[in-house]
Amino acid sequence: MKLIIKGEDLYYLILPINLKNNNEDNIITKIKNIFLNYNHKYHLLEPGFYEVNVYNHHIIGTILKVEKIDTFDFSEEIDLRITIKDKIKIYLSLIDPTDFPDFKNKIDVDNITYKDYLKLIEHSNIIIDTKKVLT
Repeated sequence: MKLIIKGEDLYYLILPINLKNNNEDNIITKIKNIFLNYNHKYHLLEPGFYEVNVYNHHIIGTILKVEKIDTFDFSEEIDLRITIKDKIKIYLSLIDPTDFPDFKNKIDVDNITYKDYLKLIEHSNIIIDTKKVLT
């Protein structure tokens, strides 16, 4: 699991699992179980209402966009609204472009092989763009 924090109430979780071939109910159940397990260990979520968008990427895995909508002051409950989205645009931004002269500084993950992704991921920052969703 990789955590990318964007702001106080918005962050991304990247899970190295592919949920694309599961039906919607299975995906929702698995995501809720993941949050319950990780929240028990790492306290990722405070009591409140969260909107979770689930994106599948053929190279990266499953990406969760988690946005806190409301805080529960008098309850310890965590309420998740999970929505499954089609696709997402992912880029890698090389930390030191001189290490990999064959690649541009900003690499579209859809245009590289899985082998290249594994080579580059340790030397890059991940950029997630939900606004440039593929059609």
